Amino acid sequence: MSLDDYNYYNDSRNRACRNQWFDSFDEKAMTVEVSYYDEEGDELSATLPVTFEVCSTCNGRGSHVNPSIDCNGLTSDDFRDDPDFEEEYFSGSYDVSCYECGGRRVSPVIDDIGLDAEQREVVEAIRQNAEDDAEYEAMVAAEIRAGC
Repeated sequence: MSLDDYNYYNDSRNRACRNQWFDSFDEKAMTVEVSYYDEEGDELSATLPVTFEVCSTCNGRGSHVNPSIDCNGLTSDDFRDDPDFEEEYFSGSYDVSCYECGGRRVSPVIDDIGLDAEQREVVEAIRQNAEDDAEYEAMVAAEIRAGC
C-alpha cells in the first residue's frame, strides 16, 4: 500500500463511513440496534436509546470535499498552477454529501442519560471494541510505515 493510498484510506471522512457503530437505526423510536463482542469473543446485540448531535465529520454542513481531491493535502502551488481549480474547490464544486450523516447534518449518538446497568455494560463493550479496533489500525499503520 502506498502512502497516498494510506492517506486516502485513513482520511477522517473515509473513516466516518467505515466506522458506523450501529447496525440499524429506528428514528421514530430513537433507538439503534448494535452488535458487539463480549470478553469471550461472542457476538451479542442490544438496543440502545440515542439522541442527535451535530455531525462531527461535516460540522453540520451536510457535505464536505470529496477526499479523493484533497486527502493527501493541497498546497498553494496547487491553486497557483490552476486558478480555476482554486475557484471550483472553494465554491463547493468538489463537495459530496457527508459520508457520516448522509447530508442530514446530525448523527445519532448514545443517550447516556437513564441507561440501566445492562445498557451501560453494552456501551462499555462497544467502547472497548472501538479501542481494540483503533489499536489494530495503529499497528497496521506502523507496519505500513515500516514497509512491511
